[in-house]
Order: sequence, then C-alpha cells, then structure tokens
Amino acid sequence: MEAVKRLLALALFLSLALGKTYLIPIQGEIDPALAVFVEQALARAEAEGASGVAFLIDTPGGRVDAAIRISDRILQTPLPTLAVVQNAFSAGALVALSCQQIAMLPGSEIGAALPVVALPFQEPEAADQKVISALKGKFRAVAEARGRPVNLAEAMVDPALEVPGLSAKGEPLTLSADKAVELKVADFKAASLQEALRQAGLSGEVERLTPGPRVQVARFLTSSAVAGLLLALGLLLLLLELFTPGFGVMGALGLALLGLYFAGGWLAGLSGAFELVLFFLGVALLLAEAFLFPGFGLAGALGVGAILASVYFTFGENALWVIAIAVIALGLGLLLVFRYLPRTRPAQALVLESAISEHAAEEAVEVGSLGVALTDLRPGGVGRFGAKRVDVVANRGFIPKGTPIRVVEVRGPTVLVEAVEE
Repeated sequence: MEAVKRLLALALFLSLALGKTYLIPIQGEIDPALAVFVEQALARAEAEGASGVAFLIDTPGGRVDAAIRISDRILQTPLPTLAVVQNAFSAGALVALSCQQIAMLPGSEIGAALPVVALPFQEPEAADQKVISALKGKFRAVAEARGRPVNLAEAMVDPALEVPGLSAKGEPLTLSADKAVELKVADFKAASLQEALRQAGLSGEVERLTPGPRVQVARFLTSSAVAGLLLALGLLLLLLELFTPGFGVMGALGLALLGLYFAGGWLAGLSGAFELVLFFLGVALLLAEAFLFPGFGLAGALGVGAILASVYFTFGENALWVIAIAVIALGLGLLLVFRYLPRTRPAQALVLESAISEHAAEEAVEVGSLGVALTDLRPGGVGRFGAKRVDVVANRGFIPKGTPIRVVEVRGPTVLVEAVEE
C-alpha cells in the first residue's frame, strides 16, 4: 500500500513538473459567452493533462448568472487553480475566490460585489434584498469551500455589513493587494505572472488559451447595443417589406439581421428553439392583427408579449437594455422613413398617403366605387378606379394584385376597400 501511495505521489509530482499551465484570461465584461469559453478551456486543460490552470483576471464585473456558472465549473475541476488578479470587481471577485490560490499583482484590488440593477436612462441602483442575500450566500459558500474569511466575502456583497477599519456601513468591501494578503483573502503578492506561477508551484511553461471565433462572435452579437439594433432593424425591414409587392431585398435583409440576432444567443448558450418559436409566434400574431383583425386587440397584445418574453428569456437581466435600444432604433427608423422617403411606396403605405390631390378634390373616390387592386394590398397598396390611381388600404386581410375592390369607407385621406367576389 505504501508503495502505491509513493507511486501516485511521484506521478502527481511528475505531472506538475512536466505538464503545462493553461492560462485562461477573464477580461472585460463577464457574460454568458465568456462562461462558455471558460467551460471549453477547462475541458481542454483536463483532457490534455495540464499541470494546472491560471486565470488572469482583469474585469469590472458583469452578469451574475455567468459568474456563478464560471465559479461552479472552477470548483468542479480536479486541476490546481490559481487566480492572478489585476482587478477583480463584482462578478470577477466571485471567480477569483473560487480558485484554490489567489495571487495579487501590484496595484490590484478585489471586491465591490454589490449586485446592481441598471435600468435604461436611470442611474444604476442596488438590487433588492433578496438578490443581495442570494449572492451573499454564494460568496459565503465559495469562501467556505476554499477556506477564506467568510465575513469578508459576505461584506464584498452586502453593504450593510460593516468591517471596522476597512469599509463603512453602506458600502461594499474592496481590498487592496496588501490588505487582501494580510487578511488571507488572497494567498500572496507577485510582481508578475511568472512569479505568481512559481509561488503557486505551477509549471512556468504556459499555454495561453484565447476565445475562438465562435465565442468572439457570440460576445459581439449578444452585447445589449448590437442585439437591440439587430432586433430593431430586422423588424423594420420586414415591416417595410410587407408594404411592397413581392418579396425582395428588404425582406431578405430583415430575415438575415434577425438570424444574426438569434445566432448570437444560440452561440452564447442563451437561447434555443423555445425562444425562436416564441419570437416568431409573436411576429405571426402581429401580422394576424394587421391583416385579419382591424385595430389593435388581443392578437396584437399577445404578439408584443410573446416577442418581449422571447427577449427576456434570451437576455435575462439585460433584457430591458436590449428592448430599450430596439424600441429607440425602431422609432428612429420609422421616423427616417416618414421624413426622408415620403414618396416611396413603403413610406406611402405606412403613412397611408392618399392619391387625392388637394387641388383636384373632384377626383376623389366615393363609398361604393368599384375598381381593381394594382398591387398587393398588405394592407396598403394602390388601386385603380376608372382612370384614377388611388392609394388604398384593405380593411380586412390580404388582397392580391388584380382583385376587384370596392370602397367601403373614406376617412380623410385614407380610402378603405374590400375585395369583391366575381
């Protein structure tokens, strides 16, 4: 038995001495795409027999759910783990505390993990007590698992916990490199990455892992600004396509932009078939409201609700930002269409511009006038009444080009028509 133990100890020593240290950077905002990268990187390090894993952490924080996902994966790996901290704020502090050892670089800090709610057009504010309590419990569990001071880990999250001489009541705890080592939140200070590896007993031969194209694309597409713009422009182009005959460039481009919107969520592991079906169900309900039911009623409300739910299930706590950016971009897009393209067919259909000239009122069609649809009416389009071309709107459903039509109502410049059966 003693011989077996010695052989195992020798094998462990040789693996640490001969294997590489895999370096995983945690930089920028912590998001679900970064969590995917960390999971892939740890799986590769384990499969390739790394001697250990070092996390080079320089982050202002990010999404709590992504940080918890990274933390859980670090706690599960059998490899020795080291956090090399440049700055580990908020969610980054949880990632650092999850490692077996923590090295503080010169000028580094760790802490300030109070969860905040960032609403559009408002100053960020502290989350409610339930959220703070849940995150504090996670910090406590990680500190206990790694043998670090539980009270200091909790004080990083909860500003109500005062640490005399370190933080006043009402502000979360943040520790400098010296204080973190002195209070045993961190293990040691190091002047460089190589020195940190040496003090931690890890191999100095480093294999640096970087996010692949999939993760980089996912991080770009799932940022709040990009996702909101893709969503708004995709919907705007599809809306314009509805008011033009046939299916052309705008419709294809709109679908392509919405495809990129969903591709980002799928690559980051944020969305799947459920969110996709929910979104296009919402679009279908809005189309039904536009073509089958006059006004804005139950189908329209359910359609908007389904789209918003799809965005929420995809982006979670960032959904409000994505929705706000999408609404603003969509509004500006419609404004530009109305302002700069007033004579184009899409703009005419959207604003329901009448072909009735203010200088030729005698040419106006009357209720009961018969004509034919010169274009598809979806619901807007052009009809011919005798020798006159008039912009019209179908009062119910879709009317194909060439269908006989009858004027059923004239509301100022808006001429409502219905199909006439042969």
